[in-house]
Amino acid sequence: MKKNLKNLKKIFLPTCLAFLFFSSCSTENEAINDTEINAIYAKTSSKSDYVVLLKNESIPDGFETEMESLGATVKSMIPEIGVAIISSTETISSKIATKAKVRSVVPDFNVQWIDPELYPEASPLSIGSDEPFFDYLWGMDAIDAPEAWNTGQTGSGVRVAVLDSGIDAEHPDISPNLNTSLSASFIDGEDWNVADGFYFNHGTHVAGTIAAADNEIGVIGVAPNAEIVAVKVLSEFSGSGPFSSINAGIVYAALIDADVINMSLGATFNKNGFITLEDGSVTKVPAKYISEIRHAQQRAIDFAYKNGTTIVVSAGNGGANFDGNGSTTKLPASLNNVISVSATAPYSWAEDPTTDLDVPASYTDYGKSHVTVSAPGGDFDSPSSLWYYDMVLSTIPGGWSWSAGTSMASPHVAGIAALIIGKNGGEMNPHEVTKQLTGTADKIDGNGVSAYHGKGRVNAYRAVTE
Repeated sequence: MKKNLKNLKKIFLPTCLAFLFFSSCSTENEAINDTEINAIYAKTSSKSDYVVLLKNESIPDGFETEMESLGATVKSMIPEIGVAIISSTETISSKIATKAKVRSVVPDFNVQWIDPELYPEASPLSIGSDEPFFDYLWGMDAIDAPEAWNTGQTGSGVRVAVLDSGIDAEHPDISPNLNTSLSASFIDGEDWNVADGFYFNHGTHVAGTIAAADNEIGVIGVAPNAEIVAVKVLSEFSGSGPFSSINAGIVYAALIDADVINMSLGATFNKNGFITLEDGSVTKVPAKYISEIRHAQQRAIDFAYKNGTTIVVSAGNGGANFDGNGSTTKLPASLNNVISVSATAPYSWAEDPTTDLDVPASYTDYGKSHVTVSAPGGDFDSPSSLWYYDMVLSTIPGGWSWSAGTSMASPHVAGIAALIIGKNGGEMNPHEVTKQLTGTADKIDGNGVSAYHGKGRVNAYRAVTE
């Protein structure tokens, strides 16, 4: 994996990389990190969107008519988990909250990438060996993906829903495995297929790591024969999306029988209600808003989990220790029934391909109570002039490029989950998938649970052979 490094910039199209993670919200005393993402909430007397969480996980007959009689407009509903999104004023929403069947009414928080920094632009013989850029996929080496492929496991018969900012449907590494008929968008005015134009697209990069095709073009994914479904829950232009879209996307993925959901996204909230506004100032909202947002997303995740979907999520990019930090919650990584993934990376790999590939990334969130497993996410802290080779190479619209973050670690794990399920005949209980992932992970930091690696760094070969 050390050939042709000096020629790589001649091979790739111009790059635009960001080590991005979908959201964060600072605590009252916490400095805002502009490589993270802050939850946005603006109080207004005019109409805005609210989430109505009903006491029962269903929508009663006549609900829409009742909302209209009170002066609210029902924009959409997720009947499977008892959630509706309404356009309303603060006064009207307060009245709705008093209704007997209503558990709560809270603002539909929006999350947004803040000023992402931009950057210029393995193994035994296997099915990946004939991919032109395979030698630069140090992450596949780290998780023993080629060894797993050599056992015949490639994720065939497994469906993976990529909840993200859409996917480039025409990309030659993506299109062979993309189910266009099931792909859908939950972002108003945007198609799931990203618009024409050469720029970094987060969802396309994530999808390539999961299941870029074995086609002698570009790169190869962890599960190169798995089916991908694009479920757009973030805007491809702003990188933002409301929680209601994410929850609707989770339910949709379960309804189309997705075996795996990958969510390289998240938001950090202070349970006491401190959030960051669009102008960067910190304010306080009722703590109940935070608890109800958490409750609604847990409902969506539980629905998918009970329907047989394994849910893999990013641990976060804030470099924070979540052990003993009871005032802070990360959605969805802090919720039940998810696999939370931290990021690892080499240090100056281009100069020394034998270097340790399992160093915790400089930005990764961590904590024994927070991390399930670790996986390659890349980093950018090497002083080497070739530092960007420490990042993760994958697909972007019109080409291939590098990026780093727990957003890049999560799809490595989603891909291994697809390999496990494929070996099991294409159907497997999420609890058993998690048990197999954690039970076969390599112990990187002692024999117990590690703050940075959880149960260990995932190993694709062991996952399909033990």
